[in-house]
Amino acid sequence: MRNRISILILLTFLIFLSSCEKITDEEVPRISISTPYNNQQINGNDTIFITGSVSDNNTIKSISISLRNSNDIPVLPTISHSPNDNSFSFNDPYFFDDLYMPSGQYYFSIKASDGINTATKYINISYGEIPKTRTGVFFYDNSGNTTSIYQLNGSSANLFKTVPTDFLGGAANSYGQQLITVGEYNAKILAYDVATGSQSWGLDFPNSSIPYYTNMFFHDKELYLGIRNGEIRAYNSNGSPTYFSNVQTSYYPENGLVHDNVFISEEKAIGNNTRYITTYWTNSGGFVHQLQLTEDIVGLYAYAPNNALFFANDNTTNDGKIFVYDASNNTKTTLFNLSPGTITSCEELGGGVFMIAQNGNLVLVNANNHSTLPYLNGINATKIKYDTFSNELYIVEGNTITAYDFSTKNVLFTYTHTSPVLDLVFLFNK
Repeated sequence: MRNRISILILLTFLIFLSSCEKITDEEVPRISISTPYNNQQINGNDTIFITGSVSDNNTIKSISISLRNSNDIPVLPTISHSPNDNSFSFNDPYFFDDLYMPSGQYYFSIKASDGINTATKYINISYGEIPKTRTGVFFYDNSGNTTSIYQLNGSSANLFKTVPTDFLGGAANSYGQQLITVGEYNAKILAYDVATGSQSWGLDFPNSSIPYYTNMFFHDKELYLGIRNGEIRAYNSNGSPTYFSNVQTSYYPENGLVHDNVFISEEKAIGNNTRYITTYWTNSGGFVHQLQLTEDIVGLYAYAPNNALFFANDNTTNDGKIFVYDASNNTKTTLFNLSPGTITSCEELGGGVFMIAQNGNLVLVNANNHSTLPYLNGINATKIKYDTFSNELYIVEGNTITAYDFSTKNVLFTYTHTSPVLDLVFLFNK
């Protein structure tokens, strides 16, 4: 009797298992995509429609559509649907409006799930990024504790903003769409939104009888500052600190360059003319090397891996020189000899070619073949600025700004301001 009962229980259990297997869902959702088609070319600022349908023998719980890069990282917003039906059609607009998304190969990942099974379909695309374009040329003048920023429009200019600070330097943060002014004595950093003119962020320290900030430059979305108290700091587009290091006691930074994994700094002694070139790790701010200089650096540029190029004036003769600094071995080498005369300004044109203002002339310096070539004579430039995207050269001489087509040397326009032009910057769309 017990055996018959055990057999009946076993049979019942097997029938139950069999019935469970029959109701198990093994069918994955079916995905059909009409657009975009595989390997479609899409460009920045395009809007496309992702059109398709999903069907299943059971209720479709979720659908997600995401664009991903070659590292399988989402790069634009994900589209999600919760159909709660066994069929669903979609026709979703997708906006390629990220200014900073680089050209390359991407793919759409379309996933559909019925709660048990998930299906994925992939559509490859080729993407062309939004071109970088210049959106404005701005310059700065100063009257005591107020600095004015103007937008240059050919041979005329419009006031953008008058700000409550004296002046050390200006910068254009194209990534954050900001114009930045840094004071020298009153220790203010003021960043303004280009579209609205409102202040984006700022830092304000007590006024000083000696310079508070001693140098500034903009690099890769960040503002770098040298401070008289011997600090180097950097801030991002939100005004948040991103880098810090201390220079040697009784010295302050005068020039700086971020190159590879080091920060290269020119540092001057307080009270005398002693200078060093010093390197710090960019990830920690820790000290690496230091080398004494017998020159005053005018411009410092990335040159080759672990090598920087700099133009400087000799402390004794005041003649311009060109050097290469090896940041790995902490050595400097004269690249070749320049003509005698003080360098008042310099600018990198690209590809190892530079423009310097020396002896009242503009001179092209080619670091690749160790040569110089006269460009324009009789130009007493106080600032040289070159826009590689438009191939335009801007020369500031006191109150006057002259724009040239670099290739032809033809004057595009001239603007004369009411007071000395202290700095000039280019703003781009990204």
